[in-house]
Amino acid sequence: MNKLLGSLALSLVAPALIGQCVSAPATSSSFGAGDDFVANGGVGIDMGFLFPFASGGFQFIHPCSNGYAWLSDGTPTLTIADFTATVAEFDAQDPRVAPYWTDLNMQAANFADLMVDTSVAGECTVTWVNATLYGGTDIFNLQMVLDASGQIEFSYDANILHTGNLIIGTAPGFGTGSPPPSEDLSSGVPIVTDMAYEEFPGGTFDLAGQGLTMIPTMPGYVPIAASSGCANKMTYGEGCTKISTGVFELFAIGTQDIGGTGTAITFLRTGNSYTILDTLPGTYVAPTNGSVVSTGDDAFGQVPLSSPMPTVNGSTNTLTVCTNGYIAMSGMQPTPTADYSPSAAEFEAMTEPTICGPWYDWSPNQLGQILYEEIGGIMYVTWVAVQPYNAAGSTDTFQYQFTLGTGDCTIVYDNMSYGGASGWHTPLFGYTAGTGASVDALDLSVALPATVTVMDVGALPLTLDSNAPAIGTNWDITTSNVDPISPIAITFFGTAQFNVPMTAIFPNADPSCSIYINTILGSLTAAAAAGSATTSLPIPANSALIGSVITAQSICLTLTNGSNLLTSNGLQGNLGI
Repeated sequence: MNKLLGSLALSLVAPALIGQCVSAPATSSSFGAGDDFVANGGVGIDMGFLFPFASGGFQFIHPCSNGYAWLSDGTPTLTIADFTATVAEFDAQDPRVAPYWTDLNMQAANFADLMVDTSVAGECTVTWVNATLYGGTDIFNLQMVLDASGQIEFSYDANILHTGNLIIGTAPGFGTGSPPPSEDLSSGVPIVTDMAYEEFPGGTFDLAGQGLTMIPTMPGYVPIAASSGCANKMTYGEGCTKISTGVFELFAIGTQDIGGTGTAITFLRTGNSYTILDTLPGTYVAPTNGSVVSTGDDAFGQVPLSSPMPTVNGSTNTLTVCTNGYIAMSGMQPTPTADYSPSAAEFEAMTEPTICGPWYDWSPNQLGQILYEEIGGIMYVTWVAVQPYNAAGSTDTFQYQFTLGTGDCTIVYDNMSYGGASGWHTPLFGYTAGTGASVDALDLSVALPATVTVMDVGALPLTLDSNAPAIGTNWDITTSNVDPISPIAITFFGTAQFNVPMTAIFPNADPSCSIYINTILGSLTAAAAAGSATTSLPIPANSALIGSVITAQSICLTLTNGSNLLTSNGLQGNLGI
């Protein structure tokens, strides 16, 4: 991996502008913590020099906890701590410079502090230390430096964020109500007005981990954005799992190609999952002394079990049967009503572990009956010659067979017509754990011969994260949610972000898996323990590496897809100090 870093050092050029990481100078004065306040009680703080601004100059600064600072000649006391960033107020109120005007909170519990340093002649540095968004928990720093030349510098931590409106820039204030438009400050395009600013809707800030220098042109500014020189990291993309908690297929009328007469579908309960397959034979057992589930149309009935049966939720002593073909393996109904018109959205919204074998519109009040009978530790729930709704002359006979000791279920199709012709007669076959997550639509006639596995709890995606890659330290990279069958995780390294579906290389890969690095410069392997694997990449203490970029992505083994590989999200490390 030293060769990897060597190649990066040769191929990547450090940015032209490298500032310091965001931290307050040791000589700074503290103005405390709190929410919505102006430092020093609003009384101006003498910068020790006249700061050229717009058509005049100001010697006093009034920093606000909400990410801006008023400017004055020292006579007013400015106490407005505005947390709603609007262009109209930016234009109309007192002169100010705003490195990050939004609703910040400087909480004492986070050791937050609004700090001002004037120890360097001709400079005033304001640092917002350990700030959070109001109501948030993520802690970050930001900084503003005003120079006697009129130059302004903003610096931001890599993890800085906002959810409400945000404004950064300059405003001479006392405007006419016709402010100039917002500009893209990161573009470097000169701005010819002294009100030079950018308005960011929530979540769109593009200068995190960077610095912005505003060079005065009297009037206006030339904004220059560049790396702050700070080590930081970011994740991008999403890891994949495809460990489902439910599968289904919704058929158009007359197109169902599973569950036909003389077939069977089996749900094998193994540990914390079900394996679904259609290759095991099943035998229909005609009821001899069955009890009626319900004689109503669109109704639920409960079936008591003589002993607990294992399910997703531990065990159950009751089945809840809908006359429309689906059975919840609990004492609760999985849908608000006994729904007769299947849809994918309603299936995904089921709140109990449920087998739909299938979900269809049957009417035992018109013809046939639904019976339950327990024989030899197996509960049989049977639709005996039940007529589909409004389909005179058609009947269907099929049977659920629940093995109480194991939780296995076999559905045997004895004589099937699916005779309804109304627009909602669209059979839905499937199983859901009732969690509403990780439910997949499949072509079951293709998937079942190869078996389908559904888990009680959907697996979290393979995830990659790290510390910041500072020069002279180790870049510690952790892969999480490693599949239990994989003894290792392998982390590959590149030089840029990338995004191509894994199926472009491995046709049998899961479609949700992607490749997120542009090339493979090298790799590191780490043993997995309890689903986690950590590896370390030494970063040489070489200042020429500052600003260089390394990308990374991990893989692990799995049995959940044809390629037997899971891929993580991407990780970008920006080398710095």
